[in-house]
Amino acid sequence: MPKTPRKHISQPRSLTGLAITGVVIAGLGVAGCGSSGTSSSSSTAPASTAAITKAEFLTKANAICAKGDQKIQAAQQAFGKKQPSLKQIAASEVPNIQAEIDGIRALGTPSGDAAKVATMIATAQTDLNKVKGDPSLLTRKTSAFVGFANVAHPYGLTACAPTA
Repeated sequence: MPKTPRKHISQPRSLTGLAITGVVIAGLGVAGCGSSGTSSSSSTAPASTAAITKAEFLTKANAICAKGDQKIQAAQQAFGKKQPSLKQIAASEVPNIQAEIDGIRALGTPSGDAAKVATMIATAQTDLNKVKGDPSLLTRKTSAFVGFANVAHPYGLTACAPTA
């Protein structure tokens, strides 16, 4: 969860938490199931990315999410006192989440954790896809990415998704 207070209109605030969670989840999903087009049908780890330690992965992934959260907060502030539509919220949040996913994907998968990372990635991508189909999920009290948070937080990826 971000450490800065969020005193924004209700839709963007909820959207921010969900967007961050979605980006992290999707990012992990991409990291675990991305491929450079090599043979093998296994989708648990990118074929072209060098190995990374769990500590490095967590440090870098949490930093990606923190930076992404700053961008999401800036997008919310750009709305000012206007109440944005769901379409405007999604248009400002989804690209930021996708950027986080892409950044995390580029990190690679820690050795021995391919299954855990693949689960996080699959959960994140599924949640993000749901948000893309129904942006109102970003305005609900419960995060659209709570499933991801339940998997990612115990692993140590805590900056990417709210738990509620």
